Amino acid sequence: MLKKNNISLFFLVLLTACDGGGGSSSAYSPRTESNGSKQVLSAYLEIVPHRWEGTADSVEKWTFKRRGQLLRKEKTEERLLTYSIRIPTAHAGEFIQEVRTLGEIINEHTSLTDITREYADIEARLKAKEEAVARLKELLRQARTASEILEAEKALQQALSERDELRSQYETGKALSESIQIDLTLRNRLYVEYSQGGSYWNQLLRSIKSGWEGFVYFTFAIAYLWWLWLITGLLILTLRWIARRSKKNAAGN
Repeated sequence: MLKKNNISLFFLVLLTACDGGGGSSSAYSPRTESNGSKQVLSAYLEIVPHRWEGTADSVEKWTFKRRGQLLRKEKTEERLLTYSIRIPTAHAGEFIQEVRTLGEIINEHTSLTDITREYADIEARLKAKEEAVARLKELLRQARTASEILEAEKALQQALSERDELRSQYETGKALSESIQIDLTLRNRLYVEYSQGGSYWNQLLRSIKSGWEGFVYFTFAIAYLWWLWLITGLLILTLRWIARRSKKNAAGN
């Protein structure tokens, strides 16, 4: 049995799923507290699946089923799969429970980041920029000369651009506080080291497989370089023939 961390996300999911008696898993994920604070929760899980085949399909199916977003996916041959996934708060608990059914957990932890100050700063700047846009629109409406209109339009376009950027940052912060980022690592059981809890027999089979593959590659290399061995043989025969002729000539003298 692979070792597990003392702090289990499974118990966190159970506890938060029962929060308030509503059975909602949203309590597991970061949310806006009653005092207005906003926090971003991220989780990391490292799992050795019971079955390697089909694991990627399951993860991606559950991601879309829970209305999540697949931020990153990387595969290292048949050894390793890594994901970065963002799941809405309302579905994070269910998603983590599904992922945990894949196999044995060898590492897991969570981290919490408070973004209250940054979020409040962006919110205040956005409000001020909205007021500035309103004032500039009024100035443009009251403009009479061509130069006044041109100047007001230029200032308004700049203010609108800055407002849209702040809106984007505001929405990003809101989305982060209403979802959880899950970094998931899946390791093929055949390549889990013994020190990490891997099976002795898996290590033995892997060694045998590696040895056989090395032998096959060596054989192919020998067959592919047939011309080199032919030239080497001819060179050796030529040198031996020259050596014998030299000995005969020396004996004749």
